[in-house]
Amino acid sequence: MSSNDIITKRLIMRKFSNRDMKEYYEIVKKNEVGEWLGIGKGMSFEEAEAYLNKIIEHWTKHNFGVWAVINKTNEEIMGHCGLRYIDDTEDIEIIYLLDPKFWGKGYATEAGNEVIKYAFNYIRIDKLMARVRTDNSKSKKVIDKLGFEYIGDREYAGRTLSFYKI
Repeated sequence: MSSNDIITKRLIMRKFSNRDMKEYYEIVKKNEVGEWLGIGKGMSFEEAEAYLNKIIEHWTKHNFGVWAVINKTNEEIMGHCGLRYIDDTEDIEIIYLLDPKFWGKGYATEAGNEVIKYAFNYIRIDKLMARVRTDNSKSKKVIDKLGFEYIGDREYAGRTLSFYKI
């Protein structure tokens, strides 16, 4: 365990490492996961590897980032949740992704609440953003439960996203 790890009732959240690649790929290769990401479909192994490397690099560069979400019971990687800068801006957003077998069980909300606490208590940010595809009703429910306020819909990189802040 490192000082950046987060432990909840059901989850362990820790930094990713390259040894997580195979297990992570098994989640992000699924179209029902990828359709909600910028890529719009399940990732190839190469795309997943590049994405995971970006997550690892973000931690190195900024000393915060996206955690692997681990099931406390069996130590299975369930997905990810954490913080990242939005492209070339000063805005920080929360992101999360779970294997569909864990959807609808409150895991994203449980992880998200801890990430929000981390953002405000440790990084000491003034606001936190969230972006969701306009038709992703499941993710919007999570965002609502986490206490975000809807700002509006905007075009971003060829798609329309709903923007939120807290």
